[in-house]
Amino acid sequence: MAGSALALALLGIFAPVNGQGTSPSPQGGKPPDPELRGQWLRVGQTFACKVEAGKRITPPDPDVLSLACQRMGALGVGISEASLKAALGEPHRRLPQPNNATAYVYFLGKTDQVVKANRVVALQVSGPAPIAAYSFNQINLGDSIEKLKAQFGGPFHVGPSGLEKTDLWTYEPWPFSFEVREDRVTSIRISDPPVGAK
Repeated sequence: MAGSALALALLGIFAPVNGQGTSPSPQGGKPPDPELRGQWLRVGQTFACKVEAGKRITPPDPDVLSLACQRMGALGVGISEASLKAALGEPHRRLPQPNNATAYVYFLGKTDQVVKANRVVALQVSGPAPIAAYSFNQINLGDSIEKLKAQFGGPFHVGPSGLEKTDLWTYEPWPFSFEVREDRVTSIRISDPPVGAK
């Protein structure tokens, strides 16, 4: 795949568990508040999501606060399939995924997201060059590992990513990870916390 790609995956409604109902959607199905913006801050061996409430009169819904830190530009974990398509149009490709999911792939010059119960549950942007509208927590594709470490600190675990000469930097249990090749960020993935717990 030449250049960068924005791949988005939309997971359908889950099959019943033990024949009783379906799994709950991310964050109880509540969409993210478009006015809330947050940033992950490293505090020792943990992270805190610092949220800018803006000019709000009422306090934000606690169920959507964590989603404020799970954004890449205008897109974010928890947005609806309709919002995704309104922003990017119909996907260029659809790929089957486990758990009755379908990955939506967009070539923008260019990203990977996952959606459960018609909501985005993960976003991934991959490629060698920055994509201005899709940075995460001040980190973009092509950034150096020095910049990544300055923003997030060292990874909690480094392992193979599945791509040749590429390492996967994870910060579990926090819902973000990075792929690094030749000391540069080549992929950024964010997800809904319950997705990582499965």
